[in-house]
Amino acid sequence: MKQNIFSKYAAYLLIALPLGGVGGGLLTSCADEFNQNYSADKPARLAEYAYLDEYQPLKTYVDRSKYPNFKLGIGTTANEYVKQELVYALTNSNFDETVPGNAMKMASCVNEKGEMNFATVSEYVKTATDAGLQVYGHTLAWHAQQPVKWLNSLLADRPVPVDPDGMNDVVDYNQDMREFSSFPYYVMGYTPEFSPEEGLISEFPGGWYQYFAATGIPTDPTKGYTYKLTCEIKSNMGGSIPVQMRWSWGEDPAVSSLLINEGDWEEVSCEFTGINGTSCDIIFQPGMFEGRFCIRNIKVSHSEAAGPVTFMESLIDNGDMEGDDAKNFASKENAGATVYEITDGVGRDGSRGVKIASKGGQADAWESQFWIVFNDVVQAGDKIHVSFDYRADGGCVGTGVDTQAHFNPGEYQHWSCAGTVQFTGDWQTYDKNVTIDTSMAPEGKGMKSIAFNMSPNAADGTYYIDNVVCEIERTSASGGIPLTPEEKRDTLTWAMDKWIEGMMEACQDESGQGLVHAWDVVNEAISGGNPDGEGVYALQHGTPDNVNDFFWQDYLGDIDYVRTAVALARMYGPDDIKLFVNDYNLESDWDQNGKLKSLIKWIERWEADGRTKIDGIGSQMHISCYGNPATQESKKKAIENSFRLMAASGKLVRISELDMGYVDQYGNKVITADMTEEQHKEMAELYKWIVAKYLEIIPVAQQWGICQWCATDAPANSGWRGGEPVGLWDLDYYRKHTYAGFADGLAGK
Repeated sequence: MKQNIFSKYAAYLLIALPLGGVGGGLLTSCADEFNQNYSADKPARLAEYAYLDEYQPLKTYVDRSKYPNFKLGIGTTANEYVKQELVYALTNSNFDETVPGNAMKMASCVNEKGEMNFATVSEYVKTATDAGLQVYGHTLAWHAQQPVKWLNSLLADRPVPVDPDGMNDVVDYNQDMREFSSFPYYVMGYTPEFSPEEGLISEFPGGWYQYFAATGIPTDPTKGYTYKLTCEIKSNMGGSIPVQMRWSWGEDPAVSSLLINEGDWEEVSCEFTGINGTSCDIIFQPGMFEGRFCIRNIKVSHSEAAGPVTFMESLIDNGDMEGDDAKNFASKENAGATVYEITDGVGRDGSRGVKIASKGGQADAWESQFWIVFNDVVQAGDKIHVSFDYRADGGCVGTGVDTQAHFNPGEYQHWSCAGTVQFTGDWQTYDKNVTIDTSMAPEGKGMKSIAFNMSPNAADGTYYIDNVVCEIERTSASGGIPLTPEEKRDTLTWAMDKWIEGMMEACQDESGQGLVHAWDVVNEAISGGNPDGEGVYALQHGTPDNVNDFFWQDYLGDIDYVRTAVALARMYGPDDIKLFVNDYNLESDWDQNGKLKSLIKWIERWEADGRTKIDGIGSQMHISCYGNPATQESKKKAIENSFRLMAASGKLVRISELDMGYVDQYGNKVITADMTEEQHKEMAELYKWIVAKYLEIIPVAQQWGICQWCATDAPANSGWRGGEPVGLWDLDYYRKHTYAGFADGLAGK
């Protein structure tokens, strides 16, 4: 005779052997049944749990007539479930829905080469579906358990296409001789003259002569470089000019000669080898050269293998104004008029552009201002490039708009920055390279924006700006060029697309129908701190110290990160797919449910485009039962308030990862081995209260259900709440008092 594994006797004695002792002879091929053809003595401790003998499987306590949408879920280990043994039997008998703890996370399916393997997922989904269970997907977009190495490799610097045998010219010294009005070096008997047009003038003095032409040239004797002297020179006769490169008067110098021609300005060069010092001088020794020659510029350089490269990195997004992102532009109002607006049809060639209305006759040109706001702070010494297309109409035609250096818009730092823009009625292109100095970017602070003073006009008019470029010169020690923010977004959108499409295909049946109809589309996005001006907590982001996680939002943005994941899930998933945002500490009492309130606000922001739809909120509820009555009461009030807040959101509500530990009256965590019977019973009462409150407060139409995260208590060596009494069963699969509390809550006792 066979009887259901959770039938009368097995209700409290699920199995008399340790889990490792379960073998094929004990469980038949139909693993939701149990062969009782064996004998076992009931342990003495079971007398205290005899009442559990009367309890039925958990899911039977859900009144489907009152709660038709409610699903009772359990977290499972996919590899254990697909064996169709004990975990499979427990899951199928007690629950409606199963969610894998790790099998559907990205790092479980995608290796560090980007190779995807969904075999475990497909087997798990098919096995559960065949058993009549629903599978809940966990999770599509998260920062943890990601193939970090592969994702970072997608963002690696783009290699520069150079000849591997090529060399770079490095300038060690460069001097415009026209800057000198008198001879600046030590005089060795002959003193050249200088002029602002011809620079150094060397003229035959009537006998042998020599002189310094450059000093303090940095050199590296350990590299064996060949140094090249290049002069911009003209002469009234041709000839050869001996030149020394000397580092010590106690050693022989390196010698070479400049061959010059009669005629106008030309560049001539000679080379020096065998340099044995770290600072060198150039000495011209015309000897008996009887001509007159002038040197306008002297440069010393050397060649070395290609290494660091310079490149331009954008400081702004959406410079062409074609998108909706306007975070890099700002303005202030003038006399109630909107000064700045990105709108269609006002850009060059009828595209989108910036329209800036300016009232005439203002006392100061800065009454109206428009800002380009950088993504990064720039510092003194940085080189930036600014360009844009521009024109004006009305009273703004013919005006010169000055620019200022600001930190944040309105935080003035210097009266001059990127020059003056002369507006006409025709489209023009402004192009300016600026080296930032300490006036624009004070030491220890830097500079963050360029202000345009938009009120020099005598009469009302309008300025138009389009195709804004603002970029900074960077140096890459790796020899590669970093991807732009746009390229990183495109690349990661492709990676997310590939990942979500692959996962959704793995969850289909042979006919291509999706079998997983609900997902945590985004997991643990809210930081729990750093509130903005509205008091809304920031999203989580990466830090230099966190190399084990990958924060998609760092590259896709706080808004588009979620919108992209939602759009892809709906593109590749079943037509009736339901998408949840899942997070922890939503029931927290220390911030009066501040994290949940922030999540609800973020959902409003994500859905503000009118296309993105998030169906539900998942509250993890990894909680504890407290022996201190005051603490416990505070926790219960916050839990109850979280239910009311989620109900008021209008979203589906799911307790997604419910488990519970115990903290005694002194604030100490209690491990399973030290738990008292009374403490176990307190936990049972709290489970009953939570389940009952969920069913009471969450409207029936918004009830998705409750997922118990841990079936059994955690082993001492577990990575999740190790040694804690988090289960409804103990490690030997005996029912606990918490089982009864959970069942009573479902039954409304």
